Amino acid sequence: MKNKTSSIQESIIEQHEQKKSAKVWFSGAVVGVFETYEKRASLVGALSDEINQIPSNYIPYILLDFQQMTFVCAALWSEEEGIYLMEIDFAAEAFQVGEVFVPENENNEFDDEEVNSVKVH
Repeated sequence: MKNKTSSIQESIIEQHEQKKSAKVWFSGAVVGVFETYEKRASLVGALSDEINQIPSNYIPYILLDFQQMTFVCAALWSEEEGIYLMEIDFAAEAFQVGEVFVPENENNEFDDEEVNSVKVH
């Protein structure tokens, strides 16, 4: 009996070098679409640009729109390893559930006159 090969890709973990190093877990579905390291590196670069704008070392959930696709991602800065630990998967569905008010100043201080709303998915 012949062994059948599956068309479903397995998830992988890769080391990526951006401004800061990252160890990234990609779901099998993402690996199936972004088949080469170079293609996945462009996705990691887009996610890195997004997380660099968020003043936190831990981002448990972020939606990333990239090349007309939506991804659900997570990121954590590991002081111990000196790298970002990231997870990237496709978002099955997204919808707005509310808004969060984010101050625009550098110190993240809340000022009633400088309130902007941000969509939360």
